[in-house]
Amino acid sequence: MTLPAEELTSLLNTLEQEATREDAVAMARSSLESTLDGLNLSPEESGALAGEVAQLRGLFRKLEANTIEIAAFGMVSRGKSSVLNALMGRDVFQVGATHGTTVSRVEEEWHRGPDDRPGLDGAKLILVDTPGIDEVGGEGRETLAIDAARRADIILFIVSGDLQRRELEALSALRDVQKPIILVFNQIDRYPDVDRDAIHAKIIDERVAHLIRPDDVVMTSARPDPYQVKIIRDDGTAEIAWERPAPVIEPLKARILDVLEREGKALVALNTLLIAGDLHSEIVARKVRIRDEAANQMIWNFSVATGAAVGLNPIPIADVAGGLVLDVGMIVALGRVYGLPLTKRTAASLVRDMMLALGAMGAVGIATRLLASGMRSSLAGVTILSGGLAAPLTALGYAAFSLAQAGTAATTSYVLGHGAKTYLRQGCQWGPRGIKTVIQEILAQATADSVVDRLKVDLKKKLKS
Repeated sequence: MTLPAEELTSLLNTLEQEATREDAVAMARSSLESTLDGLNLSPEESGALAGEVAQLRGLFRKLEANTIEIAAFGMVSRGKSSVLNALMGRDVFQVGATHGTTVSRVEEEWHRGPDDRPGLDGAKLILVDTPGIDEVGGEGRETLAIDAARRADIILFIVSGDLQRRELEALSALRDVQKPIILVFNQIDRYPDVDRDAIHAKIIDERVAHLIRPDDVVMTSARPDPYQVKIIRDDGTAEIAWERPAPVIEPLKARILDVLEREGKALVALNTLLIAGDLHSEIVARKVRIRDEAANQMIWNFSVATGAAVGLNPIPIADVAGGLVLDVGMIVALGRVYGLPLTKRTAASLVRDMMLALGAMGAVGIATRLLASGMRSSLAGVTILSGGLAAPLTALGYAAFSLAQAGTAATTSYVLGHGAKTYLRQGCQWGPRGIKTVIQEILAQATADSVVDRLKVDLKKKLKS
């Protein structure tokens, strides 16, 4: 599924308009329904593509439920999980000093309490924690992070100071997924005010000016370091205890809700369409591969069967006709594989057109089959006239002519099958190259790949059995 350019432009241009948000959701819902209805998968394809189709249906449910995903990214020890816990108001996401504490995607629904905004009525917000972008040997974890970025509607990119090169590279890569990004300068409690402000200014003015708007750079202290306090008891004695200050998280919470209130529904609609488009492309590509594999096996089996039928049929003309009947049957079967049913009459017409496109080979093929049929009949006559004395020699000649005839029939059938496959894959048209070019290319490829030799090997087994 690809959203038409004019619809995509319209959707982008109307993100700020309250009246169009429901329209954007309706547009996305309609596009998803059309995509799901138009998949046209066979039972085998449905089984092989069950995961991708389930993801498409999940996107539709997400749209129906007005679910918005907010995913946190960043290097390890920057406080991703702590930021999410502070937003939640309780410890839900695992926090630890161990490198790579978050090893898989973790998500929780975010209940905002009294801070709900009218523009977010009915919205279901999901906070998502991801593995660190700098995991050592963590290719699998990095894949999880990429998948989370693809699904996210808003990205929180967490840093704890001036950005390192790896962070800038990751931020640039995330920007390419075309999602709103809020850069979170976390752990500000560890800096004196002057240093904190200087780092903040440097991030905005030098590091991310080309990537992030100044309003989308927010300072937080999601889990401030504890400090020692002296506690005086009622009896006048004192003790030293550790106390952790309250988190500084309200600026981030307010910024997230501002973005969502203004753009939330349209963001979800647009993001859903982008993800669905990628998924649909994957499904179509895999469907084509599945059908091609089935078609290739079918063409090979029919080619060998056609060659064997021609080689084993002792009746002149009838063997040639039998081979052509099998060719027609092959193309009808290929039509079913590609979801484009063909009548026998249409398939016969297609065989005729391709035989004409084969030119010399088509003519030679038919002539060879007829000549071989005649020679085999003559050899049978010689055997009878000689009273059986010439039987050993005529048997050898008969076998040689049968194999030659079978090989020609099988090769022709193979070329016709792949020509029909190309025709069907392209929606029953030959494309700009035309039928002659397509057929000649397939013939040349068959010769280059020694398809003829491999066909003869299988034919010998068939003819002997």
